[in-house]
Amino acid sequence: MDIVTNEYVAKLASFDGHSYNELVEAMLVAQDKHAWAKTETGKAWDEVCFITRTVIPRRFERDQIQNITVILPDGTKKQLLVIPQVSVKTPPENKLKLWDWLRKHDSADIITETVNSSTLAAYIREQMREGEPYPNELLEISAYDVASLRKA
Repeated sequence: MDIVTNEYVAKLASFDGHSYNELVEAMLVAQDKHAWAKTETGKAWDEVCFITRTVIPRRFERDQIQNITVILPDGTKKQLLVIPQVSVKTPPENKLKLWDWLRKHDSADIITETVNSSTLAAYIREQMREGEPYPNELLEISAYDVASLRKA
């Protein structure tokens, strides 16, 4: 059942009198807009990742700094720093092996029907930082630095 709002009623009414050909044309235009938006979103995200994972970390390394206070366009002061980050992906064929490994290493508490990827990444990051074992052979792990803004 549709939830009827004034906006919904107005939008529905805007299609009154349209032929099926016109409705299909509107549908195709909307699909094209959606495909374009997905493409542009992907491009924008790629640029965000390039700046935060490559440009700023390299600049910090070049300038030998740990953090810097920056002023955003709205005048807000923020602290810019580069922090280590880990991304973890479990290939489907290793899922059960990973669960066994986590149980064996007293970390079964992070297992649910699925292991939350953020929780697993945080766990692996902590294991790496502490020099503790982690199931490297069961996972696809990407360790990288990423720029982060914090309150100044």
